[in-house]
Parts: sequence; C-alpha cells; structure tokens
Amino acid sequence: MFREAHSAIQLIAAAAAFGLVISIWLAGVVLWTAKKRKRMDQMQERLKLAESAPNDGPGRVLRLWHNGTEATTTVPGMISGSFFDRFERMRIEANFHSPMSIILIRLAAAMLIAAMIGYVTANSPVIVIAAPVAVLIVFWIYLNQRIAKSAAIFERQLIDALELASRSLRVGHPLVGAFRLIAEELPAPMGEMFGRICQQQELGVSMEDAMQNIARDSVSEDMALFATSVVIQIRSGGNLADMMQRLAAVIRERQRLARRVRVLTAQTQFSKRVLLSMPFMVFVLLNVINPRYMQPLYTTGAGEIIAIVSAFILLLGWIMMNWLSKLTV
Repeated sequence: MFREAHSAIQLIAAAAAFGLVISIWLAGVVLWTAKKRKRMDQMQERLKLAESAPNDGPGRVLRLWHNGTEATTTVPGMISGSFFDRFERMRIEANFHSPMSIILIRLAAAMLIAAMIGYVTANSPVIVIAAPVAVLIVFWIYLNQRIAKSAAIFERQLIDALELASRSLRVGHPLVGAFRLIAEELPAPMGEMFGRICQQQELGVSMEDAMQNIARDSVSEDMALFATSVVIQIRSGGNLADMMQRLAAVIRERQRLARRVRVLTAQTQFSKRVLLSMPFMVFVLLNVINPRYMQPLYTTGAGEIIAIVSAFILLLGWIMMNWLSKLTV
C-alpha cells in the first residue's frame, strides 16, 4: 500500500515538473512572439506599408506624378480565400501538373494505407493515428521543398529574362517584341509566362492589364514588382531598358543576400534535421533489434501517453528551431 502511494506521488511530481517546464517554455515563446510582432508593426508603420483601404481592392496602390499627371497602379497583395484556394495556390507554386482533386485523393489514399499498415503491425490506436499524421507531415515538407526549388528556378530565369529584354529594347525592339523573344528563348516557366502575355496582347488585351494579370497569377514577389514597374513606366514614360537592368541588379543582390542567410542558418538547419531524425531512427532500430522491448509502448496506456507526449515535444522542438533559424531585422 505504501509503495503504491509512493509511486503515485512520484508520478504526480513528474507530471507537475513536466507541466511547469512546458508552461515556462510557452510563456517564453509568447513573450518572444509578442516582442517580434511589436517590432514588425513598428517597422511597417515607419515604412508606411500598411494595407490599402477596402475601396482600393487587394494589394497596395502606387501613385507617381510625372509632368503634372498622375500614374497609378496596384501591386497585387496576398491571396486570401478558402483552404482549397490556398492549396491550389501552393499546388501552382510547387509546379504540380496534376489537378488538386487528384493530389488530395492520392494523399488520402497514402494516409489510409499508412493507417492500415500501422494497425496490422502494431495493433495500437496511437500508431493508427500517428501513421497518417506522419504521412501528412512528410507531404507538407516535400511540398515546401518543391515550392522553394521552383521559386529559386523562377528567380534565376527572371534575371535572365530581364537582361534579355533590356538588350532587346536597346537594339530597338518594341516591348511586345522583347517579351516574344523571352518566350522563344527561355524554357518554362518563364517562357510560358511571357508567352501568355504575348497571347493576351494578340487577343486585344492592353499591356497594362496583361502584366497585372500575369503578376496576379504569379507566385513571385519579384514578378509583381517587375509588372508594377513596367506599368508605371508605360503610363509615365521612361527608359524601360534601364529600368529592367536596374531591377535585374536588385534581384541578383537579393539572391546573394538570401544565399548568405542560408549559409548563416545552415548549422541550425542541420542540427534540426539531426535532432528530429534521431528519435525515429532509434525507434525503428529498437523495433528491429528487440520488438518485445518496445511492445509496452503500444500495449499499455502509459506507453501510449509517452508516445503522444514525445510526438508533441518533437513538434514543439521543430517549431522552435524553425523560429531560431529565421533572421529578422
């Protein structure tokens, strides 16, 4: 009787200590997030980057005065909408050719297969729930990697397109001719994008509307900046070749800074991958070497609670290390 009471007291003390540590950690995260949000709000207030009024539509309106006349254009803002709209946006960013419905069906089938494998191998509700969640996390990581890779390819091609358009304009070609040259010389996705601009021009759409449509459908902020610059130059007048050359230099400098950021955060990223992969590697290795040793983790209530808490702690660690790897001004 005394031994059972002593064990219960130890269990309560361990739970209380764990709760205290988690509470302190969450309090620190909340304070750090609030401080970061305050700094971002101050920076946006100083730079006057607040969102436009509701009657201005999505995005920000830029106004430029030239020779007593006003030239205005709109920089496309963030796309808002339902979950399916955002997922469709991410599908386009990841350069998936399959429709969204096919991707969701394949993802659901993979999650169902993972749940069935977990039920057959472990016969535990925790594994049945954790297996499809693991499939979803792996798909999310893969999707983000494809988005980052597509964005890097797009930015490199955009620099080549701007330099090619600048040289084409300097030798006397019109703007549509420069865009058609880009569509013929560069591969997808940049060639296809400028090809759509030329097609819209042939169908009677103005250059300003065609540029804004492409910027709205694009996944790159640099493309939105390029479209806005071209529209302002068309309305107010200016040297398009010099503008494209300067914009290419700005984008190239941004890529150089982005590579430097990746170098500075490489150690944190590598540590994150190692620390997150080690528990899974040890888990699989112990199941292969001695399945009976790992059996209480599936068959007992305490083992299932430990598995759930461990997964929650890994998720918190992943979120925290992602925050630590981000550089803020």
